[in-house]
Amino acid sequence: MEMLLVNERRVPRHAVTVECQVVREDDFTMLGARGVDLSTCGMLLVADAPATVGDDVLISLRIPGREQWIDARGKVTRIADELAAHEGRRGVGIAFELPPGGTRHALEEALCAYPTVVSSRAPRVDYAATVDMISLL
Repeated sequence: MEMLLVNERRVPRHAVTVECQVVREDDFTMLGARGVDLSTCGMLLVADAPATVGDDVLISLRIPGREQWIDARGKVTRIADELAAHEGRRGVGIAFELPPGGTRHALEEALCAYPTVVSSRAPRVDYAATVDMISLL
C-alpha cells in the first residue's frame, strides 16, 4: 500500500519568465526584477537582494506576452535554492493576491499559452488521508 501525497498548489504554475519589480514594503529595497514559474497566486522571484520569509512586498509585473502591467501586494513565503545550481542566485517564493476584476482573468488567459511546471520540492505525505484509506480496508 502506498502513502497518499498532498497537493499543496492551489493553482498550476507556468514556465514563463516575467518582467517585474518586487520591493520590500517596509524599506522599499528592490528584491528583484525577474520572476519565473508564474501563477495567478504567486511566483518564484530571481532575487537580487536578501529577503526573509514573512516580508511584505509590493509587486508590479508585466502580463506575459502583453504590454499590460498589474500591481499586487504579496508576502515572501519561502527561500528557494533551485536557482542556486543554475544561476548562482537565490529564488524567493512570493504569494500574492490580485485585485478583483479583469486583472486575474487577463493573467489566467495569458498563462494558458505556457506549459505548467512540476514542483521541484518533494511531495509531502498526507498522513490523515492515508490513515482514513487504511481504515476503509
